[in-house]
Amino acid sequence: MLSRVADSIFWMRRYTERAENVARFIDVTLNLTLGLGDQIDHQWEALIYTTGDQEGFFESYPRVTQEDVIRFLTFDETNPNSILSCLQFARENARQSREMLSSPIWEELNKFYLFVRESRNDTQAVESPFEFFAKVRQFGYLIEGARGHARTGG
Repeated sequence: MLSRVADSIFWMRRYTERAENVARFIDVTLNLTLGLGDQIDHQWEALIYTTGDQEGFFESYPRVTQEDVIRFLTFDETNPNSILSCLQFARENARQSREMLSSPIWEELNKFYLFVRESRNDTQAVESPFEFFAKVRQFGYLIEGARGHARTGG
């Protein structure tokens, strides 16, 4: 029993870390592409190869654009490494060990997941993504803070 709970909590954390890391990769690429002009697509293509998702990306998208890469790495449920997919996996692992999680962790994870899921239909998240990815990072901090709070018993 304890092994199953520990495994679920471990994977919940790994998936939330992965979601946060993908958001950081995208955020860094957004900043690198400021003022690049014609060279912008090369930076986004490099990101797809950096994450190792080139095969899945090119199956769904004919060419590399900023919007398509952001959509694929953030909201595409066929991509197991997308932020949305990672949060779905994290939430499922959290659900399996719900009785061992503090309420703040469970609540923040749910808010995080619902925020990303609802944002997939919001064109602002793809067309002007700086604010969206700042919010994604903020959710990561909130979950980490809730974990630290639960560990110290505060």
